[in-house]
Amino acid sequence: MAQRSAKAPKAAKRVPPGALPSAPSRAPRRLSGISLNGPNGDHHPLWRLSLLDLEYAGSWHWKVDASTIRTIVDLLREMERLTWNEVFNHVANSKRRGTAKHKFIPVESLCPEAQKRLIELKLDDWDQLFRFRLGNTERLWGILVQEGEARIFYPIWWDPEHMVCPMKDE
Repeated sequence: MAQRSAKAPKAAKRVPPGALPSAPSRAPRRLSGISLNGPNGDHHPLWRLSLLDLEYAGSWHWKVDASTIRTIVDLLREMERLTWNEVFNHVANSKRRGTAKHKFIPVESLCPEAQKRLIELKLDDWDQLFRFRLGNTERLWGILVQEGEARIFYPIWWDPEHMVCPMKDE
């Protein structure tokens, strides 16, 4: 009977691309209802925080307390359960305001301070910003970007007193 030789310890191997199975097409149970496929409007919102303007301390700023952080996180959690089509179809509960609750606003409609800050941030090549409306005055402003099939919201400013676009965004 041939004697088996002792196996040498396995060296770390590089796995060639495509050798591993691809990720499953369905989301984990905890993320059920979040579609990763389909037309753009059927996708759920995604967020990236790399454009947060944390240093600015003008008419609006990110110096917020735990309660405000919770309010913002709750908004984002609520929005990510919806598709972009559902987000765009949210309506405000006011007769004197426009119908869309969350919408694009042309940069030229923003206050001069906001337009100047966009230039300082080198974000002045955007024609419009997207804003989420939380309540009567609270707004979360950012840029909505198409990346592949996904729409990704990059928040820039938290505007608790409706200063970025005080009158023209409604």
